[in-house]
Amino acid sequence: MKLILTLAIAVAGLTSTLLAAEPLAPRAAIPAGMEESYLGEGIRQAAIPDGAAVGIPAYPGSVVIRSYAVAERPAGYAGLPIVELISTGDYDDVVAFYKGRLAGWGEAELMSAYYFAEHGNINFFTPQEPHVGVHRMASYFREAEREMLQRVLPGAKTLIKVFYTP
Repeated sequence: MKLILTLAIAVAGLTSTLLAAEPLAPRAAIPAGMEESYLGEGIRQAAIPDGAAVGIPAYPGSVVIRSYAVAERPAGYAGLPIVELISTGDYDDVVAFYKGRLAGWGEAELMSAYYFAEHGNINFFTPQEPHVGVHRMASYFREAEREMLQRVLPGAKTLIKVFYTP
C-alpha cells in the first residue's frame, strides 16, 4: 500500500512539473536611471511567452528585452510575434546553439544570421515563417541603444530575435 501511495505521489508531482508553464527566458533587469527610458519601458511591457508554446529555445543565459505582438506592427505587416533577447554569448556560440537545436533548419545571411524551416527558402524568408535572427552587438547600428543594452546586461555580445507561431 505504501509503495502504491508513494508511486501515486511521485507521478502526480511529475505530471504537475511537466504541465507547469516555463517562460521562454527571464525578463532583463532595468538598471537604475533607465526606468523611464524607452528601453526600460520595453523591458517592463515585454510579454514573455511560454517556452513550449514558442517551440524555439532561448539561448542559455539570455534575457528578454522586448516583445512585439502582430497587432503592434505597422499597417500592412503580416508577420509573427517577436521576442527579443540579449546574451553575453559570443555570436558564433549563439549561432552554433541554434544550428544544433533547430534540426532541419538552414542558414541564410541577411544582414546577420537567420535560420529558416527546411521547407522555406534559405536565401529569403517570409514574415510568416518562424525563424531566429542572431546579430552581433558590436555591429548593431543604433549606437545609443547598444550602449543602453550594455548597461542592461554588461558584456552583452549578441541580440537574438525569435519570430514564432503563436
